[in-house]
Amino acid sequence: MTVETGSWLTAVRVARLPLVLRAIRNHRPPGIPAEHAERVIWQSCGGPLDDVPGLIAVLTQAELISSGSTLRLTKIGRRVATQDHQHGGTILARTLIRTGFFADQARRLVELSQVDDESGEMTCFRRVALENAPQLVGQLRLFDGVVWEEKLRVPVSLSSELTEIWSLLPMRSPKNATRKAIGDRGELYSYRFEQLRAKDSSTIRWVARDDESLGYDVEDNSVSPQRRIEVKASSWSEPRFFLSANEWEVAHCHGEHYEIHFWGTIDLNRPPPDEYSRLRAAGYPIIFLNVSQQIADGTLIASPTQYLVEHAS
Repeated sequence: MTVETGSWLTAVRVARLPLVLRAIRNHRPPGIPAEHAERVIWQSCGGPLDDVPGLIAVLTQAELISSGSTLRLTKIGRRVATQDHQHGGTILARTLIRTGFFADQARRLVELSQVDDESGEMTCFRRVALENAPQLVGQLRLFDGVVWEEKLRVPVSLSSELTEIWSLLPMRSPKNATRKAIGDRGELYSYRFEQLRAKDSSTIRWVARDDESLGYDVEDNSVSPQRRIEVKASSWSEPRFFLSANEWEVAHCHGEHYEIHFWGTIDLNRPPPDEYSRLRAAGYPIIFLNVSQQIADGTLIASPTQYLVEHAS
């Protein structure tokens, strides 16, 4: 089982996570055999038995426990199990945020908030924050310095976790295969690239996280008509990519307002901040402006790869 969205992590379920960790820590001999883990853990943390596989999955994805024939705590898992309660739950909260469980909620909150240029404080109206990032807000409120009144106010010490955007990378899972994970990295890097170039970072939207049918991934609303950016990413260095039928149509529809960013030599084993710096130094992204015109004049070569076959009418 995998947990791919922060909406599953309600406050009640998050509160059970340290109990799961302590159950694993206290079991003798150290660790719990996988075949008995669900029932042993349930006896310690209570709640619905059906939730236990999800709780184990969250802790595994956050690298707080190592799974296999026996469930054991990792180094950070031991820290959460022994110290998190002394820190008001913030060690676990920061781990969940950094791991990307609240990636979509964090992105929406960043895009809907204002960041003070001098203090770095991030503010968002309370109602808007609750509607768009309810589980993330619950975690943010655990930290000292967060104000929860008419507006949510997040100090720079914490807002930097969100505005630096590395926490916006979606969770990887078996369902989220390698190619998709590489694509997510590319989209995140273009989102970061455009935010750093923009005068107002809130005009840059990672629209593909909400709607994959648009035919592009990132939108720049600082100009009119807005720029539409399709992102391609690969572990190879040379630009070579596929356009779906929808992307082809959208590229020709929007002409000079449609562009492609290509990120090459993506390495999923590198931390995203380090890799982003490496790729920028290597000259990525390679940007193709007005893709339809470049195809028309032969600068880019597009080859058909499939055909629709049906009965003649």
